[in-house]
Amino acid sequence: MPDLPTTIIVAHGSPSDPDTLDSAVQALAARVQEHVREGLVIGATLAKAGSLESALARASSSQAPAIYPFFMSEGWFVRRELRRRVELVFDGPVTYFGAFGLDAKVPDLCVTNAMAAAEEMGARGEDTVLVMAAHGSQKGPAAAEAAEAIAQAVRVREKFADVRLGFVEQTPTITEAARDLEGRKAICLPLFATSAGHVLQDVPEQLDAAGFTGKLLQPVGEDQSVPHLIAATIRA
Repeated sequence: MPDLPTTIIVAHGSPSDPDTLDSAVQALAARVQEHVREGLVIGATLAKAGSLESALARASSSQAPAIYPFFMSEGWFVRRELRRRVELVFDGPVTYFGAFGLDAKVPDLCVTNAMAAAEEMGARGEDTVLVMAAHGSQKGPAAAEAAEAIAQAVRVREKFADVRLGFVEQTPTITEAARDLEGRKAICLPLFATSAGHVLQDVPEQLDAAGFTGKLLQPVGEDQSVPHLIAATIRA
């Protein structure tokens, strides 16, 4: 098999703590690399100064690098800022994969995680309410549309008593989605690629405001099967 081009997995990162998330994405790239032997896989974030630029400098000049946006949607950061940053430092063709959150395998990943969590709670999926917590945006519809597509794909699989979607930055809020669950088994799955401020602070705070007493899961992007999912996309 011929060598694949260098793939750069790019996440947003955390402006308030750029090193931690940058290291996490580099670790993710290393796990993806275990499944992709024919080409180099590098991790980078937009939030850490010089991270993306350093990754692009490592890309081979003989093949156009491929950018994998480790984002849940293709909003402004993916469509505009990421491409602008790449074009500033890389003079040549670049291939862009679709964002992680748009991968057709993500809804099944969500179902698998939530069903496993229900079983750990001693509950059946059909007796459990799944609250999906997403970012949303006041600046455009892409983030909400991507989250709703995932939620709807989970709903049609008919594994849970109810599937609700709430947002950090728009309505319905996570608090609104997680209300009125007294006496019902419930799980909250964050539709985020990484654990940063929203997942660590905003999501728990909004759940607390709703009186949510269910189980809060790790973000879907941190599931142990994600490196294999990304590797399959790269190899395909």
